[in-house]
Amino acid sequence: MSLNWIEISKDALIHNVNLIKEKAKGKRILAVVKSNAYGHGLIQVAHVLKDHVDAFVVGDFEEAMELYEHSKNAKIIISLPPLNEKELLETSKLDFHIFVGNLQYLNWLNSIKLDNPIKVHLEINTGMNRSGLSPEELLKALEIIYDSKTLRLQGLFSHYATLPENMKFAKIQAEKFKSIVEKIPQRENLLIHMENSSGILKLLLDFTNSVRPGISLYGLIADETKEDNFKPVLSLYSTIIDILKIRKGEGVSYDHLFIAKKDMFVATIPFGYGNGYMWNLKGKAEIIAKGKRVPVIGKICMNHIIFDASEIIDYIKIGDKVTLIGRDGQEQITVEELARKSGTINYEIVTKLSPKIKRIIV
Repeated sequence: MSLNWIEISKDALIHNVNLIKEKAKGKRILAVVKSNAYGHGLIQVAHVLKDHVDAFVVGDFEEAMELYEHSKNAKIIISLPPLNEKELLETSKLDFHIFVGNLQYLNWLNSIKLDNPIKVHLEINTGMNRSGLSPEELLKALEIIYDSKTLRLQGLFSHYATLPENMKFAKIQAEKFKSIVEKIPQRENLLIHMENSSGILKLLLDFTNSVRPGISLYGLIADETKEDNFKPVLSLYSTIIDILKIRKGEGVSYDHLFIAKKDMFVATIPFGYGNGYMWNLKGKAEIIAKGKRVPVIGKICMNHIIFDASEIIDYIKIGDKVTLIGRDGQEQITVEELARKSGTINYEIVTKLSPKIKRIIV
């Protein structure tokens, strides 16, 4: 029996991808599942989505192989391309696509002799300035690919830098990308993509044929107005492993950051920053036990969180479930709440969750 576990809602995940399809108006869906599907579980998420999307975008070669072993028919795109020949051999053999954003890497790819071609999506830098080819470099890249026996062009893409906050700059990026795409011959055979989750919702383009939803798949869209009815997919649970009575004036956890102002009961769960919980949530976060919010007290430990159990002491026992993320009765703790309290973004809250935590599709 697992003391900590994550539940992935199949219904919520399918609801979200169907909502994305509706917003994307027939474009191909390249589902972004990098970083262990944003902490939700690569294999679990891909299992649910395999019949609902056109391809999966993974983080690296290791994730590509992990997904391939569980879903050999999936179309897989690697966003951080391989850097050794053995991985490239497998990439070409297994028909993975890769993102390429600079000439040096493209030339290196072209120098390697392979039995099967490498299928590439060229990244155009329109303002993200993280990676990507300039318009001038793109012309050279196309020359290399068209003259190559090793490389095959499968797609062109760019990446929004400022959505949803700065629509003006996003539109400038989109126009730059459009002007480049329109000059590419035989582009109807390519995957043309720019829209991420915010792009799908805020700036859908008329010249692309594919979209790359990430955070919206998991119901964690950046726009907190939540006018689009996405549903959170992940719930996180732990188990009470100890209950103690402490006296007024006694301290709790490391350095006694918390001092009891009265006699009270505390309970402990086996989850901490070593499992992916944010350490700086000490004294800020709550969890849900028996349908009631209770405060986390003292410093977060590597594998322990302590909470004030005084108001629910008559209802709890060792072995009871508690909710760290998700709903219990009328109460709900969201990823956004934890992100706000810890001064970070919702992406970090979920991607920090240890891959060792058991993930269950429900």
